[in-house]
Amino acid sequence: GELGSGEDQTAGLKRLLTETLGRQDGAPMDWVVEDTIGNWWRPNFEPPQYPYIPAHITKPKEHKRLFLVQLPEKALFAVPRNYKLVAAPLFELYDNSAGYGPIISSLPQALG
Repeated sequence: GELGSGEDQTAGLKRLLTETLGRQDGAPMDWVVEDTIGNWWRPNFEPPQYPYIPAHITKPKEHKRLFLVQLPEKALFAVPRNYKLVAAPLFELYDNSAGYGPIISSLPQALG
């Protein structure tokens, strides 16, 4: 998602999480954003993304940040029909970019 004009990163992330996975009955979710665990950049409008800004790029087209969000002990998600919520162990993500893509498969290294 994108941040609104003048919106803080943490506030924007909480808003996007609530809009995407929040409960339909309007009950507030207590999202606890711990830390930024990764940054990925897309230098142009082509698919490849990198965990660094290539030297020849002065203004990347896209910047993705990965955040660590602490969930409560019990939570109820409203997953949209066109989304798929998967609970995958970290050992399955490790070095499996063919199955999960380069960003998700880098999570074990980012967390370790």
